[in-house]
Amino acid sequence: MDKSPERPCPEWLLDDEFGTRARLGLIIPSSGWTPEHEWPRMMPRGVAYHIARMPLGNVTMAELKQMGRHALTAAQMLATARVDVIGYGCTSQTFIEGMDYDRALARNLQQETGIEVVTMIEAVLEALNRLGARKLAMVTPYTSDIAQREIDFMQSLGFQVLTEQSLHIADTIEIAKVPPHQIIALGLETMHKVPDADVLFLSCGNLRTLEAIPQLEAALMKPVISSNQALVESLLARVGIR
Repeated sequence: MDKSPERPCPEWLLDDEFGTRARLGLIIPSSGWTPEHEWPRMMPRGVAYHIARMPLGNVTMAELKQMGRHALTAAQMLATARVDVIGYGCTSQTFIEGMDYDRALARNLQQETGIEVVTMIEAVLEALNRLGARKLAMVTPYTSDIAQREIDFMQSLGFQVLTEQSLHIADTIEIAKVPPHQIIALGLETMHKVPDADVLFLSCGNLRTLEAIPQLEAALMKPVISSNQALVESLLARVGIR
């Protein structure tokens, strides 16, 4: 007879409000690990989320452009789950193509599914504008060419990128393996170079930032935003939830 002590049931198993307040859809690269680690910890009670994937092995210009061709199929699959809003969960795939592409992608996916679509970079821009931030310090996992494309993108929209620190990683899985303590150290180093920066932006949906943000904000006394954090906040706002 099993004499092992009875284990308490996790709170989420007792949640009888599953998806009753809202259902969020999320499109991510196939090799993405981090959203499934971070999103459950940001979901208010009664909010569910559902994921569709697009093929991606490495964060390179060529593979990112190829991945975008699968966006419609992913959005259509989420539409069958009757989600209320869809988030496009890749920061770099749209900024390398520019703001016109980003807006056209969201618009086209919405027209095909009948569901509002928010891209990750759009959510980041919303967060920056809400904070009134114009001078940015950035930490990214990207290789130099993609990091430079992001700097150019931000500056084309009127932001000043005072400094950027990159980890120069192309392998998507390796990006997810970067430990939060390394992100904290890099964030502190980056912001100390530019003390007049308004905000620290941690770019990339596959970079683990949720554990790092509170410690960085406490040490820097300035706001820190990340791609996943910004997208969740934006999607929740669209369904009327803080």
